[in-house]
Amino acid sequence: MEISSTNRSASGRAATLIIALFAAAVILFLLASCIRTANSDSVSWDESQHLYSGWLSWERGDFGYNPEVPPLIKMWDAIPLLRREIKIPAYTGDPFKKEGFVLGQRFLAANGIDRTLMPARIMASLLTVLLAITIFFCAGEMFGRHAALFALLLFCFDPNFLAHGAFVTTDIGASLTMLAAIYAFYRYVRLPSVPRMIAVGLAVGLTMTAKFTGVFILPLLCLIAVTDLWQSKRAGRSSESASARQMGVALAAASVIGLGCVWAIYHFRYAARPAPLQLNPTSEQYLQKLTSPLSRSVMTTLSSLHVLPEAYIYGLADTKISAGDLPSYFFGKTYSGASHWYFPAALLIKSTLPFLILLGVTIAVAFRGGWSARREIVFLAIPPAFLFVLSSSSDLGIGYRHLLPIFPMLYILVAGGATYLVSRNTKYAYGFAALLLWQVITTIEARPGRLAYANEAWGGPSKTHLYLSDSNVDWGQQLKAVKRYLETHPSQPCYFAYFAQGPVDFRDYGISCRVLPTGSALWTGLDTMRFGDNPNVSGTLLISDGVVAGADIPGNGNPYARFASLRPAAVIDRGVYVYHGPFNLGPAAALEHIHAAQDFSAKHDASGTVREARIAERLDPNNPEAHAILGDTFAAAGDTTAARAEYSAALHSPELDPVFQKGLLAQLQAKTKR
Repeated sequence: MEISSTNRSASGRAATLIIALFAAAVILFLLASCIRTANSDSVSWDESQHLYSGWLSWERGDFGYNPEVPPLIKMWDAIPLLRREIKIPAYTGDPFKKEGFVLGQRFLAANGIDRTLMPARIMASLLTVLLAITIFFCAGEMFGRHAALFALLLFCFDPNFLAHGAFVTTDIGASLTMLAAIYAFYRYVRLPSVPRMIAVGLAVGLTMTAKFTGVFILPLLCLIAVTDLWQSKRAGRSSESASARQMGVALAAASVIGLGCVWAIYHFRYAARPAPLQLNPTSEQYLQKLTSPLSRSVMTTLSSLHVLPEAYIYGLADTKISAGDLPSYFFGKTYSGASHWYFPAALLIKSTLPFLILLGVTIAVAFRGGWSARREIVFLAIPPAFLFVLSSSSDLGIGYRHLLPIFPMLYILVAGGATYLVSRNTKYAYGFAALLLWQVITTIEARPGRLAYANEAWGGPSKTHLYLSDSNVDWGQQLKAVKRYLETHPSQPCYFAYFAQGPVDFRDYGISCRVLPTGSALWTGLDTMRFGDNPNVSGTLLISDGVVAGADIPGNGNPYARFASLRPAAVIDRGVYVYHGPFNLGPAAALEHIHAAQDFSAKHDASGTVREARIAERLDPNNPEAHAILGDTFAAAGDTTAARAEYSAALHSPELDPVFQKGLLAQLQAKTKR
């Protein structure tokens, strides 16, 4: 008996070692894949300002340059820059959103894009590796070593995490800190102790300073605690749980520690920016933009009492204010705000089919009631369900990436379900092995351009653009691939309407195409080509998916919308479409003159305003803004008849979009009634 026991022990240790070595190899593969993405993808939409913001937070204590997200992950990614001489672009004094993108682009261009971005992306990749390690240990503690390996493999071969794992953004960091907080609380509930309670508090603080969805971590832990206590009492196993008092103390301590972490990351200073810099717009002005009286009252009270740092309150308010301003592309149509079906559809489109099958099986097993891991189900199912409902009820619909924090917990849960089924019948192992192999194959076949991943039921990555856009397809990551394409397909002249032109300038990557006007390029002030009064071009046109889909200029006014019905000659990195031939770009050419007319109007130069607006009108006869500007100019000159004619033309223009130009529509309606 002793020999048999010793043999089993040695066999168990050998199996554990083999699993550990295999897990290490898989994690090394994950790191190598992230570094490869870091090297192959150009800077995406948010990365430049996030990285510069992280550096400013370290070096200048400036948390108001980019207050849209908390500074923790940005500061982590910026660590390699602290030993470098950094060329600092001058502040512009523009509103924070515009200044963030403008200075981010200038910061990278001045300091060398790859030289500055690559070290930061390696730091971001390390967060992805830490997330993989946390998944492995959490799954191992909850369900055993086989579940740990299964969950790790599912995660490391998830095309969406591989696509985002190296980016200097907050989605992976938020996924890591959210899982860490849930895992820390699980360990405390199983075996309460002061060190574990402190660990919960620190994890809560990290979650709250990684991304603003982290503010929901405390309500989530409270919900988990109540459910676990109810379930333990019902099952008669209170001795296996922390008591209600212990949970209450732990949650109170976590609240205090978490709040302390928030203040610590903001240097225990209320003011968002060091003197003499100020937020633009100010907190008082910006909080008034909250449309909900309750939200406005709560945020104003938090601000007046200095409960949280100014930049944190400002960023929380921005999540509500900006969500409704961002267009959402959904199944071929742009919306103001997001359909409540957006995230359910995104989940079905961009999740792998093996995962969706495993999730369905796990839900069925959990509801059948034979699976005894009730506590683990509570800890791993409640947070994803809560976050999914929260996302689906919001007005923000710009990317599946906002769902990423739910997947680590779900991967652990489905691994636990699979382990349970195999323990009941070993034949299930063959089916789970097949699903795992499918996960690996679909991830490999998604290259290149994993960012645009869609599963096989929806036609794969090449069809994602039919249903979703923005960071689901085109986040501005294709410039290196575009440069390679142009080098192997030389053609002049070349014209490029680039979705991310503004946050990045494609000319910084050595792309010599002429810059076609886009909303983001004009907004940030980057130079675009001058059409004059001739809208005709001939040569190679490159247009990125976000521009065609209307994520840049949404609705009826999208000057590039007609290209959605044209078959491109080629598609670069899933998101840049290539067209050849002569084209009349009248609606695009008109943008230059609309912009110029607005500048002349601001200077009260009537002749310049009329001249530019007339050119825009000739280039794009249905442009409502051209007619509206002319109407205002004639009205100011006292020519009410001409003004009414222009207002009427604008009001009846097929390009006037009642969804995306509500303000202009209301103004025109009021002016035509005078």
